[in-house]
Amino acid sequence: MKIIKFIRENRFILILTAFVVINIAVNFRINVFRYNNFDFGKFDLGNMSQMLWNTMHGRFMYLTDYFGTNLPRWAMSHVDPILLLFLPLFAVYQHPLTLVVSQFVILILAAYLVYRIAYLRLGSKAASAMIGISYLLYPALGYLNAWTGFHGVTAAVPFFFGAFYVFEKMYKEKNFSKKNLIIFWVLLVITMAGKEQLPLYVVMYSLFILFFRPLKEEGKKFYQTITGKLALSMFVVATVWFVTAFFIIIPAYSQYRVMGYNKFAREIGIAGDTTRDVSKPNYFLSRYDAFGESYTDVLIGMVLDHRKAIRIFFGGDRIDNLRKTFDPVLFLPLAYPQILVIAAPDFLINYLTSADGVGTAEITNHRISMIIPVLFISSIYAIGMIADALGNFRKRRPRVIKGVQILFGVAMVISGIHTSYAFNNPVYLWIDQAIRKRVLAESDPEAVWKSKLKVGEVVKLPDLDNKDVACAAKIVGLIPDGASVTGPDYLGAHLSLRETYAIFPALYTSADYVIVDVFSRKILTILDVETSLVRDVTAEIIKSKDYELLTGCGNLFVFKKVGFHEKTDLLPMQEKFSYPAKYEYNILFGTEIADYNYPAKATRGVAENFRLVFFKRTSDSLNGFVMYMTFMNEKTGELYEIASLPSFSLIQPADWDSDRYYIEDLNVNFPSFLDPGDYRVFVGMSNKVKTRNLYIGNILIQ
Repeated sequence: MKIIKFIRENRFILILTAFVVINIAVNFRINVFRYNNFDFGKFDLGNMSQMLWNTMHGRFMYLTDYFGTNLPRWAMSHVDPILLLFLPLFAVYQHPLTLVVSQFVILILAAYLVYRIAYLRLGSKAASAMIGISYLLYPALGYLNAWTGFHGVTAAVPFFFGAFYVFEKMYKEKNFSKKNLIIFWVLLVITMAGKEQLPLYVVMYSLFILFFRPLKEEGKKFYQTITGKLALSMFVVATVWFVTAFFIIIPAYSQYRVMGYNKFAREIGIAGDTTRDVSKPNYFLSRYDAFGESYTDVLIGMVLDHRKAIRIFFGGDRIDNLRKTFDPVLFLPLAYPQILVIAAPDFLINYLTSADGVGTAEITNHRISMIIPVLFISSIYAIGMIADALGNFRKRRPRVIKGVQILFGVAMVISGIHTSYAFNNPVYLWIDQAIRKRVLAESDPEAVWKSKLKVGEVVKLPDLDNKDVACAAKIVGLIPDGASVTGPDYLGAHLSLRETYAIFPALYTSADYVIVDVFSRKILTILDVETSLVRDVTAEIIKSKDYELLTGCGNLFVFKKVGFHEKTDLLPMQEKFSYPAKYEYNILFGTEIADYNYPAKATRGVAENFRLVFFKRTSDSLNGFVMYMTFMNEKTGELYEIASLPSFSLIQPADWDSDRYYIEDLNVNFPSFLDPGDYRVFVGMSNKVKTRNLYIGNILIQ
């Protein structure tokens, strides 16, 4: 009977708890999958993990930036010391997922704070629980929990909820005790530590308290009352914090970013306009270049050229982003603008970006984080205001008010469910959105494995994966702790617990290990340089007498710095006008195998030479094609793929001329994780649309 009574009395909070538990379980599964799928990279989870790891090893908040420089976080134009709050837990379990799990757990548990704030204002357990559930259903929250990894601004959300609740409770009960004020200030400080612009939220919140939460005290003016003094102290502290972070710390440390970039530019041989963004006092100022080049120019431009500001704010897909932001909460925040305006800093920052390709206003972006608590708090107070207003027109005021509150609560839950599916909330569509198995369309490796092939026969196997997860996991396992590494962004989270992890090609002449991804584009996008940069740098590594190829797998190649050693001066990719061709095995588009040579046996961990001679018979374009080799285990049918590095870095298929031979010498070092056995050998070419593989024989791998 006691259990039944407990359930009856707490049924609404128990329903909310069920949603909380389900959310935590689903998010845990999604995030573990995404981590194992290498969906979290150096930016930003890898950086966050690296900062904590470096802090534990005496380098306070240090990380490796875009250009391979180890520097403090604020040199990258961010001030978010809230990360240190997670240091004790990270010290116990040093893993990038520690941050992710910690963040989504506190974000989900914030549903109880939403419930408490709603109950404090509305007095209805049913309506409060429904609003708490609608918070968990909010599409943008789903992306924060399951999609974006860890960010300080996101981790600040529950602390802002907490600060608001503590103040409202103090105000309602008129109990501004020392203990309550200390708790309130601690929560505010943690909130401001979430990101450099978050002190502006506290500035706006202080104005809300000053003008909308006055306490009358006899003989005192409004600014002399306890709420007035609290609001003014909040305003001063937050303003000083913001000015210090934005206009002192970030510009002061930008010199280290500039120095690092200049060193990087000299290393890879680039210069010019790409330095424009790097040399700014804040790296992200270029996102607002329509208004000016400096802090002052941007601020003045936004104010004076208000027509341009309005056009940018509502331009492009911004109206759709606003709809996706406000739809789930039924646009209720607009009915309570005195709280909604607290989120003005991020609305302006996110919606006034003029740079192309920067989706700061999208609900899938972590920059929406602090807008969410403001939306729900203003929705709660809007419901309270509307319910009170309607109650005044009826004699049975309490019943009407309660009915209106529950009606809005139900409507918000329904809206949350609808928009979760409409906007692809990954938490509620996790089967479709978070677990995507790669479908090998129009290829059947099992059929090829079971068939008897003749040398020279052309089949269709899977093309070379842009991100081979199995290969990536095995490559990560080869890198020793403590080694400096440069590699692709998506390996950055897994290899973050070290002093140095740079994005290739940064540090390609000095890192202990260089991991080349033949499809890498991250740094090219950032610098806006030619796509040939990766190819040219890779060619230098191949020719370098300080590095040797350790192994390759799929699209990844690992070079280890071993010091000076002898290496042939003959490039592993040669163009010839004539060659004594042995075969005319056509692969695709008039590209033939004229000869090949490889050992009958190979030992894992020992480099072996494979020679392939291609003949370009026709003038068909091979633009976008990548050559690669596939090894199929005769016993299991499992595939091991490896890109042809010389034809990628030295003479690409797109540059091949007709009636010429191309001799490619591949240095293949079969990794230790490859199962020994007899393997079929295929030469393949693919541009992601057309893929063909030519069988050339077998090899025994020991």
